[in-house]
Amino acid sequence: MNLLVFGKIFENHYIRSILEENASAVMADIIKFAETEAVTEDVVRECCISALANDENVLSALAQAGKKIGKALLDAALLDVKQIFDALSSCDISYTPSGNDAGFYDEYANSIKALLNAKTPDELLYKLIRHYQALGTGELAKYVAFKYDGQIVGIPEHDNITFSALVGLEYQKQVLIDNTKSFIAGCGANNILLFGDRGTGKSSSVKALLNMFCDEGLRVIEMPKAYMSKIGLLMGMLSSKPHKYIIFLDDLSFEKNEPDYKALKIAMEGQLQSIPKNVLIYATSNRRHLIRENWSDREGGEVHINDNMQETLSLSERFGISLVFSAPTQREYLHIVEELLKKKGYEMNAEIERRAIVWQMNYSGRSGRCAAQFVASYIGKH
Repeated sequence: MNLLVFGKIFENHYIRSILEENASAVMADIIKFAETEAVTEDVVRECCISALANDENVLSALAQAGKKIGKALLDAALLDVKQIFDALSSCDISYTPSGNDAGFYDEYANSIKALLNAKTPDELLYKLIRHYQALGTGELAKYVAFKYDGQIVGIPEHDNITFSALVGLEYQKQVLIDNTKSFIAGCGANNILLFGDRGTGKSSSVKALLNMFCDEGLRVIEMPKAYMSKIGLLMGMLSSKPHKYIIFLDDLSFEKNEPDYKALKIAMEGQLQSIPKNVLIYATSNRRHLIRENWSDREGGEVHINDNMQETLSLSERFGISLVFSAPTQREYLHIVEELLKKKGYEMNAEIERRAIVWQMNYSGRSGRCAAQFVASYIGKH
């Protein structure tokens, strides 16, 4: 079998074994695929079809970037698909999976099922191109939440928090929703810095955005500070993908002598390459100014003190929107407790109020997180 466009799938030895009907060489890998990735019971055909759906080749690259695909390329791809289609039609290897959920995004699972239902090579190729255009390839096609640790890793079970669980943040929620809506629509949108007291809902607000907009094409990639030097590389990788991506920098701050903040600053503004239109940065921090500053920085040590201060402040100023998340007053804290209790079917009373106040005095102080922890403890006991 000589493949012109999809030749890389032969790098996968069990795909090669399937197409060559070498049952003894492939069974162990088929079992692993069936029990961890399969979304149908036709696991052998699905294994090959999903390899096509996730193959990085010139056709998939053009399709997911929304670029034109010429007739000559389509003809070459169709010749490949016909060979694979014929090989699968004659393959008699079988295995029945246990039927556990693979954890993929529903749209991806449905697309794989649609590909398996293709009756002709022409139909399969058409559906493959639609798959690339809508979802892309690889990990980014399979999930809606990710973590970057040098490579993009999908998160099958992400936090399902919604904005209804975040009480008393109406202004902050509306700004986040409006900016993200504009971003998804392809209009102007800003990078956002969410800063303020701990436990006030900064990170939860970003997670709630994902749950609100994932069906409209929003994806969130959490990037630990340890990999900040690669943020420009990550943005470049995402620029040709079909979704809208928020790079989520949680609990961000830098010491003055840390070099990684410069990589972030350059990625946001300052590099020759334009910022991808499908990428934004949302960062949370306990500090308004992300780089730690000492009084000595303003009092002396450098000849050009003002230049030093400008360097310290320049990163924060590259976020178009800064949202403050302040610790609630006691009245606001008790209101959060009351609303969270209502959602669980409980009514606030004087005794619960007293316990909530004692809780916040003994634990982490007044915050939305503290209120949620109290409610969880109270319900657990009652």
